[in-house]
Amino acid sequence: MARLPGHTAAEMRSLQPEARVAWDEIETNVLRAGVVDQALKELCFAYLASEIQPDGYRGRERLALDWAYAIAYDSDKADDDLWQRLHATFSEPELVELGCAIGFELGRQHWRRSVGLPARGD
Repeated sequence: MARLPGHTAAEMRSLQPEARVAWDEIETNVLRAGVVDQALKELCFAYLASEIQPDGYRGRERLALDWAYAIAYDSDKADDDLWQRLHATFSEPELVELGCAIGFELGRQHWRRSVGLPARGD
């Protein structure tokens, strides 16, 4: 059961117009657009929602999942080795965007759960 008025996340966010505008801006310009491939972002988002496990992923995908793990669950994993691998694979603009997207999505999923919605959805 939703714990704020409204049945969808969008209806709940509309209770505070300025928050809705900021949310929409990040959704449009970071989560759904930018320099990082959308499929890679979606893979990280699915991982944060516990919809997939990183086993079986290799290369760029696995590295993005390793970074998502460090951001979401254990910042000590963002050690020199991880950063060396990240810099060898991603440009700095990609690292900034992917890190922002992972962080925002993590917060969004926690918020959705805390108001009684599934981690991902509308």
